[in-house]
Amino acid sequence: MNESPETSNGNPATELETLDYLHGVKSSTCLLLTPSPTTLDFKHPLSEEITDSAFLTLNDDTKSINIGNSEVSAGDSSSSGDSNSVAQDPVSAQLINNISMLDYQTLSKNGDIILGQPESKLNGSFSVNNRKLPSFVTWNWPFIRNILLWIVLSGLIACLAAIITMIVTIPKTCNPNLPWYQGKVFYEIFPASFKDSNNDGFGDLKGLIKKLDYIKELGSSTIRLNYIFEGPDYPVHFYNATNMLRIDRSIGVLKDFQDLVTELQNREMHIILDMPVTSLIHSGAFEVSNQTAFGFNDSSLSNIDRTTMSIMYWISEQNIDGLYLKDLENFVDHPNFGKTLQVWKQLLGNDKILMANEAALNMAKGESLTVLLNRVDLIDIHLDLKEGIKIVKDKIDSVTSGILWERPHYPWVHWNVGNIHSERISTKDLNNTLSTIALEMVLPGVVGIFYGDEIGLGSLEKHEIESDFHEHEHVHNLPTMSFSDHDKNGAILPWNQQSVLKPRYEYLSAIRQLIQMRLDTPTIYLRGIYKEGNVLKNIDIRKTEENLFVVERWFPRRNTCVFVGNFGREVITTDLSTMFYGGLVVGATNTSLVGQLLYFDSVTFQPNSAIIIKLEK
Repeated sequence: MNESPETSNGNPATELETLDYLHGVKSSTCLLLTPSPTTLDFKHPLSEEITDSAFLTLNDDTKSINIGNSEVSAGDSSSSGDSNSVAQDPVSAQLINNISMLDYQTLSKNGDIILGQPESKLNGSFSVNNRKLPSFVTWNWPFIRNILLWIVLSGLIACLAAIITMIVTIPKTCNPNLPWYQGKVFYEIFPASFKDSNNDGFGDLKGLIKKLDYIKELGSSTIRLNYIFEGPDYPVHFYNATNMLRIDRSIGVLKDFQDLVTELQNREMHIILDMPVTSLIHSGAFEVSNQTAFGFNDSSLSNIDRTTMSIMYWISEQNIDGLYLKDLENFVDHPNFGKTLQVWKQLLGNDKILMANEAALNMAKGESLTVLLNRVDLIDIHLDLKEGIKIVKDKIDSVTSGILWERPHYPWVHWNVGNIHSERISTKDLNNTLSTIALEMVLPGVVGIFYGDEIGLGSLEKHEIESDFHEHEHVHNLPTMSFSDHDKNGAILPWNQQSVLKPRYEYLSAIRQLIQMRLDTPTIYLRGIYKEGNVLKNIDIRKTEENLFVVERWFPRRNTCVFVGNFGREVITTDLSTMFYGGLVVGATNTSLVGQLLYFDSVTFQPNSAIIIKLEK
């Protein structure tokens, strides 16, 4: 007896259909479709219990499946076995429906792929609407690509143009930006001996104005005027000024001085006056000074001392650029020295300077020294080669290793080899005039040229001083300046004479070249190397034997420069290759050597000559 299992419904037709269904699933070749579970405990996830399905609805009729608004019949004669299996499998039907929602791709009844159709159908009755394409698809992409291309090209062209502009406009030199007085060359003038404009026997300010271009072409950007103030016996006793608010009539009037300042400003030049210090501010005037704006016409300043009043006048009323405080060393022990110096510096304001002699630096102590180092801008130091090159070496070493190199804000050095109080360098040693000036030009800081030294001007005849001009002994180094054979000053009698030495105008080309070399070479004019708040000196005197003077100058990321001077009267041939290899001559007393390569293995130095070499890196 045949007994059916408990789970069987005893319907042969149903069992046959189940076998056919399973046979159709097994024979399906579509890899995207999966067989449905057995009918024993199968419950379709989209049965009639789920009425809100948007994708699949199973009808009571086992012969058909509703998908959306379309109906697929299991007995449709046009359907293959694979298609029937797909249609009869609820999970497969849901998968097909999801694929159709991709809008761009559906499956046809024979397995072909249909792309981008607005409406797809399956077995002729299944259709799905595609979603709307994004708006950017319809943009004018060829035009957009052209615009973007031109934008990119324009940017590249702009960058290239900017690079070319930077290259073209880049500075040819990279020199530090210093105040107007640091590293420069000053030209010191005693006006009464310089240029006579009206043939009255005295040099004057109008004559000086006519020679400003000469001074500028020489390479100087600042003139320093020696004593110009009114006195009973000016210019013979120039130091005995009785009124420091007035210019002595022998050299001009106030209008002439104002014209001089204007002409200097037009040439971007500066002016410094020698100011004799005859007094300091007395204690009762400090309170007045601190409470005023320092206007010269202020009636509250009536109790200000003579020197302070003069400083106020020339700074505020006549717009000069600085003052050389002559004889300041005589007051370093005064109880008001420090306070007075502070007030004077305050009177000057920004961008104006104070100078003082080295004697003031050497004599000041304690608070006076502190104020001096913080208020004075330049310390004037004199070098005299007549004392010998070893003495000069010791003095340079002492200065560059001394207190002035301890702080970056301390005064710079103003070197001079000739001034109003010293004997003319050509009188000391005519043959070494150029060599001495060349040595001065390689020293760190500021350098000064006393008028006439650039042409070898000498002092007055000794016998003339002892006889007719015995009262002029202290002005023996102030002869009449001579500019050229075609520009004679004429005699400046009755108070002075021409130089005992004939001017050597051939010196001028070498002097101009040496000054320009200095101004173009930071390694030389910079006074030191600043590091961690200190100043490290950048000068070393390497040799001072047998009249040979060798000075080395260096600076970070710059070529080292070497000065070699033969101050003797004999030719010197030596080997300096243990110190230096070689380099380019950038300055010399013999200008024909400039531009030549020189090597130190065996080199000959002519007597009374000097060269400056820029070493190879």
